[in-house]
Amino acid sequence: MGANPFSRWMTRLVMILLLLVLAACNLQADGVGQAEAISGPPVVRIAAPLPNATFLEGVNINVQAAITNAGADVDRVEVLVDNAIIATLPQPNTAAAPSFSITQSWQSVGVGAHTISVIAFRATGESSAPVSVTINVIAAAAQAEPSATFPPPIDTGSGQATTSAPTTQANTSQNAQATDAPPRATDVPQPTATSNRPSATLNQGLNVRGGPSTLFNPPIGSLAAGETVDVLGRTPAGDWLKIRYYNGDGWIAAGFVTLSGDQTQVPVDPGPAIPTLTPVPPTPVPATPVPATNINLVLGNVGGVPGSPTCDVTFNVTVDVANFGSTASPGGTIGIRVVSQRDGTQTAATQGGFGPINPGQTLNSGNIPLTIPKVYVNEQHRMTVTVDPGGAIAETNEGDNAREITFTLNCP
Repeated sequence: MGANPFSRWMTRLVMILLLLVLAACNLQADGVGQAEAISGPPVVRIAAPLPNATFLEGVNINVQAAITNAGADVDRVEVLVDNAIIATLPQPNTAAAPSFSITQSWQSVGVGAHTISVIAFRATGESSAPVSVTINVIAAAAQAEPSATFPPPIDTGSGQATTSAPTTQANTSQNAQATDAPPRATDVPQPTATSNRPSATLNQGLNVRGGPSTLFNPPIGSLAAGETVDVLGRTPAGDWLKIRYYNGDGWIAAGFVTLSGDQTQVPVDPGPAIPTLTPVPPTPVPATPVPATNINLVLGNVGGVPGSPTCDVTFNVTVDVANFGSTASPGGTIGIRVVSQRDGTQTAATQGGFGPINPGQTLNSGNIPLTIPKVYVNEQHRMTVTVDPGGAIAETNEGDNAREITFTLNCP
């Protein structure tokens, strides 16, 4: 017998309802996890170089930009100088992030003003609004007058380097001695170095210690800015000098002096064993929640470095520091160290600083004076510039904080 017509009709109805339910479930599942589409053109902000910054001709200028309102369909980013494309960065946002950053280097060519622009394009052809900065390029032979701002740190006897405001030589002589140093005798003359004898002239007041470390406490005395002393030895790293001090000897930090005479005759002397500090057990403190931070300090343009620095001539280094993170950064330090390419001996060192930096902000450190003494003359040297060299600021990326510059020291 055939099936009841009513039964066949009910079977078809149940099958249709089941198909509708399955289709509704598929539509709901397809909508789960879909990100809200980004609409409108991308937005570009140039973090470096700073507007109206000045650079020597022939140096590499790093162009850094942050692109927001981005998304997966950003097709390319173009970098232009004076309306001419110098670089096209294809598919720069492979992670499809709502924001990302780019860096492109350009060698400064042509004395005068130049306009640097960055434009981001979507695959549809939609582009960001024009954004540009104007910089100035000067001839490589031009040098700025030395400035007394941001002096290098001084070994003040506390075991740490500190920074002092610019002072005249008279004021430096009056205040050079640390408060924990014994009084100096005034009736014993300092020896005068001959032209060939290895000597060091202090660029600023320094403590004299019993060994090559600030752990030799207290200091055995101090010297004022402008004083010249005989050099008797140097540590293997070249960062401390053994000097003649009255009827004996002492040690001073090598980064704050100008060397003269025949330094090739200076022997390597490791000095006495560095004292071992007895650790003090820390006082237990209740654990407190540490707020989450997202700081990414990026070393930007390094300016003011001549193509071939002249020995014993002070020049001023400028450093741009940007914060590409989403959390404000506290202020910190910038370390500059110069070593000989021949054997890695340190020939000069100094330190500057920067203030708090908000997310997306770029600050210029100002002038950091640096003098390279007449040592390893007419040879190649390597200068390393590092933001937050001690790692005091926790960052999401510590790999973009340093840069090296190689040059030949010019000692006519």
